[in-house]
Amino acid sequence: MGSSPEAKSILAPLILEMKESLEEGNIDKIAAFYDPDAVFIEIGKSGVWGKEIKPKLMEWDQRLGKTTYKPTEEKYEMAGDYIIITMNVDVKSEKMGDIKMKITQIWRKSNNTYLIMHDEFAVL
Repeated sequence: MGSSPEAKSILAPLILEMKESLEEGNIDKIAAFYDPDAVFIEIGKSGVWGKEIKPKLMEWDQRLGKTTYKPTEEKYEMAGDYIIITMNVDVKSEKMGDIKMKITQIWRKSNNTYLIMHDEFAVL
């Protein structure tokens, strides 16, 4: 099954903006992509929700240092007010070197925009 063109047209610009914010280390801007009730999960290691997401993002930024992100194999699916994206990401990190990640996010429409409700990732 392929990606939903409608879902991709909505979410791809937000994913690009988030990628750029990650590379700039702009934690406040990144945190603004998350719904207040969102969850952030490193599969098999830890999970946080709500207000605890921003400190976790800061922790990850410290662990990685300066980074670049290259998403690959992106797949977008739409279900009502939700868009699900799965992707692999190649990360070049100042402190951890080259790493590969698998990410799944569920975004929900809220006040004419989409916010992340569920964000899970695994370092491969």
